[in-house]
Amino acid sequence: MPRRLFLPLFAALALFALVPAAASAHNWHPTKPQRAVIVAGGTTLALDPGAAAALQSLGVAAAPIAPATATSEGLRFPITIGLVNARTLAGQIRHSGGISLTAGSTRVELRRFRINIDANPDLTARVGDARVSILKLDLSQAQITRQGLRIKVANVGAMLTKAAADALNGAFGVSAFTEGLKLGTATVRAFALPLW
Repeated sequence: MPRRLFLPLFAALALFALVPAAASAHNWHPTKPQRAVIVAGGTTLALDPGAAAALQSLGVAAAPIAPATATSEGLRFPITIGLVNARTLAGQIRHSGGISLTAGSTRVELRRFRINIDANPDLTARVGDARVSILKLDLSQAQITRQGLRIKVANVGAMLTKAAADALNGAFGVSAFTEGLKLGTATVRAFALPLW
């Protein structure tokens, strides 16, 4: 193996070998108020049947923008990095890829999603040169499970913001998109490393 490939591979293997031991040595536990960095995982958005039917009736097709992918559970967006409170999960999680919405010759691309978990949880996206809040996130029915360094947050409601609804109506020349329209349900599966 070439030396330039061997050293990065060795370093990566060493890091992942040390993570469980380090977490144990520092007695890391999710109930303690400390931060964690999200280093891997993905967020899956399952389209709400009503939203899917509305898009279809308008002739709008939704498709993933690589490296996002379409799975049996919905559209999956890879996590690039995140920083959250290990106990409350407050913080931000960034993603790569995005969604394209296409009708005829009109195409709207939403890229580089960021989940913001704070007093008013939302999801923002790059739309052209601007970053826009496109989805309100409802965490009232969220189901959080932890297994070692793995975190899963399921059943997160995702509703259109007014800014997103207005932008989509303007782009496609319709009035069907409304603030609060439930677009779908999100599930975050992440691998978190504690920060001491």
